[in-house]
Amino acid sequence: MFHKQLTRTSATQSRLDHPYDFPAFLFATTEVQLERGAVDELLHLLELENTLERLYQHAPHDYDAEAHIRRVALTPDFHKGAGIPVGTVLEGENFILPQAVGNDIGCGMRLHPTSLSRDQLEPHLDRLEGRLRHMFFEGGRDIALTGRQRRALLHGGVSGLLESVPQAQSGGLWRQFQAQDVRGDLERMDSGGSLPAAQLSGLDDWIGSLEHSSRDSQIGSIGGGNHFVELQYVHKLLEPGTAHAWGLKVGQVTVMVHSGSLGVGHLSGNLARDAAKRAYPAGLTRPENGFYPLTLCEHNEAALEGIVSALNSAGNFAFVNRLFLALMVQHALEGLLGELDFPLLYDAPHNFTWSTLLEGNGRTFLHRKGATPARGFEAMQGTPFAYTGEPVLVPGSMGASSFVLAGRGLMESLSSASHGAGRQKTRGDAMRGHDLEFEQFLQDFRVVTPLDWKRARADVRGKKLEELKQEAPFAYKGIGPVVDTLEQAGMARAVVELRPLLTVKG
Repeated sequence: MFHKQLTRTSATQSRLDHPYDFPAFLFATTEVQLERGAVDELLHLLELENTLERLYQHAPHDYDAEAHIRRVALTPDFHKGAGIPVGTVLEGENFILPQAVGNDIGCGMRLHPTSLSRDQLEPHLDRLEGRLRHMFFEGGRDIALTGRQRRALLHGGVSGLLESVPQAQSGGLWRQFQAQDVRGDLERMDSGGSLPAAQLSGLDDWIGSLEHSSRDSQIGSIGGGNHFVELQYVHKLLEPGTAHAWGLKVGQVTVMVHSGSLGVGHLSGNLARDAAKRAYPAGLTRPENGFYPLTLCEHNEAALEGIVSALNSAGNFAFVNRLFLALMVQHALEGLLGELDFPLLYDAPHNFTWSTLLEGNGRTFLHRKGATPARGFEAMQGTPFAYTGEPVLVPGSMGASSFVLAGRGLMESLSSASHGAGRQKTRGDAMRGHDLEFEQFLQDFRVVTPLDWKRARADVRGKKLEELKQEAPFAYKGIGPVVDTLEQAGMARAVVELRPLLTVKG
C-alpha cells in the first residue's frame, strides 16, 4: 500500500512530498509493506517546521541562527507509533525535541557471542527454562544497589556504576559482574555506555537512601511489549571476513537483549517534555500538533541542561539494565554448563538523541525513534570497528531470524538503519484471528514468561497468551525484505543470520 505523498525515486527510496525545504526519504523496496497511517502521522509531526519559524519570528534577536529541520530519513521498519512513527530519524539544527525519541528513552539492543555451540546447549533447554524463569521472574535476579550506586549509574551510566562498586562487592549477581570485563566492554557500547547527566530531577524515590542497599523491580527487568532476551545461534555467515573479525561462527550460541529505561525513562521523558513545554513563549500560539521543541538560545540554556540530563540519565539506566539482563542469562547458563566465554559484541540505543557541534555557535540534534545507528568506517575510527563499520542489530519478530549487519554510514539515511522488522498490525488487530497460526507457533517455539504453563490457572494462562499474541510473528513485517532494503540501499551489509532457540518475555 503506497501513499499519494510518496514518490518513488529508486528501487529502495521514495521521496516524501511536503511543503517544507528539507529532504525526507523513505527507504523501502516494493516488497516492504507500508502503513498509510504512519505517513499521515509523520506529516503531522513535520508541522514542527512551522512552529520553529514562529519561534524565530517571535524573538529573532534571541538567536544567533534560526532553528530548522535539516533532513528526515525513514527506515524500512517504518510504522505508526504514538505521535511519531517508529523508524523516524530527524536531524534538527539548533533545537531539540524530547518527544521525538518516544517514552522508552535509551531503548536499544545488546549482543553477546558465547563459547557455547547449539549442539552443546539444546539438550539442556528444558532445565534452562526453569533457571531463566527463576532468574527473571521468581526472585532470582538478586541485584542489590545502594542509593549512592543508583545515583552514580544515573549520573554516568556504566562508567559511573564501575566507579561506585568496590571489588569486594560480590553478593548475588555482583559475582557475575565482577567476573565480566565490564570496563573493557565500554569501547563496545555506543557513547561508552556512559552519558553525562548533571541533574537527576524527580528520581529521588528510586535512588533511595545513599548508604542503604536495596533491591527494586526496575533494574534487571525486561519490560513489556516487544522487549525480550533471546538465546540464538549463528545459522549462516553472510560476510565471513567481518563475522570472523567479530568472533562469530556457524552454530555458535549468542544472547540478544532488547530493553530500555522502563519506569525511570518514562518519568525522565515526562520531565524533559514538560521542560520544553514550559520554555515555550507564553504569548505565542501553541503548536497545533502538540510538539514543543526547545530552541537553542541564551534564555533556554537552563532548560536545555535539564532536558539533556533527563534524557541522558534515562539512557544511562537503559545501558546498565541491558548489562544486568545479559549477566542474568550468563549466570543461568553457567549454572548448568560451567564457565563460558561471554564477550560483548555491541550495545546501542535506537530511541535517543545524538548531538554534534557546528562551526560557530550552532548545534545539531539527531533524533532516532526506533532506528539504530549504522555508522561506517570513518565515524568508527578509534573503536574496535574502524575496519568493519558499526555493528547493527536487527531482530526479527519473535520466533523469526535476526540479523547482524555492518553499518555503511549512508548520509541520505543519516547513518541509520532499522531497529527490527516493524509492526504490520496494531496490537489490537493482532488479537483478532490467526488462532491456529498462533497455536502452532507456541508448539514450535520456546517462550519463557513469568508463568509456568503447566501450573498456571486457565484464566491466568489465557490472559498471558493474549499478551503474547500481540507480539506473534504475524503482527510484524517479514524481516527478509527489511534486511534486503538495508543492503540494497547501502545502509548496512549483512554479516550473519541468527535463529532463535528460546525467548524470554516479560
